[in-house]
Amino acid sequence: MNTQLQAFKECPHCGNSNIQQLDGNSWFCLDCDWDNLSPIKKGNDDLLSSLRHGDIHTRRIAAQALINIGDIDRHIATKSDTDALLEALDDEDADVRYFVAVALGKLAAKHCLNKLKLLAQSDSSALVREGAVTAIEQIETHTK
Repeated sequence: MNTQLQAFKECPHCGNSNIQQLDGNSWFCLDCDWDNLSPIKKGNDDLLSSLRHGDIHTRRIAAQALINIGDIDRHIATKSDTDALLEALDDEDADVRYFVAVALGKLAAKHCLNKLKLLAQSDSSALVREGAVTAIEQIETHTK
């Protein structure tokens, strides 16, 4: 059995199993890493530019930062940023699509429901499908 895989079935910091592998040596715990993401000091333009035009690593970092949308203390993004996020749902990287889907759910971006439903049904990544389902649930709950 591969000991590296076994070591990351749970987060080494919090022990929860809500951990995702981003690449060969990069992991993200949705329970504890989420709270440790740094706030974006320069506003959303740099972040959204990185999401749209960065290399794969830069897009992943930007997408991870977006998962804190709605955190009152961080003010990372607003509902007016959803057009850039909607575009990022077409990113070639599954991790970017996942984090953006979760972010859109936190923003209750109702106009993104059709795209999220499409991802939930047909994205090649199980992680993205799961993130899209979560986002859909958040949006539908918020709009009731």
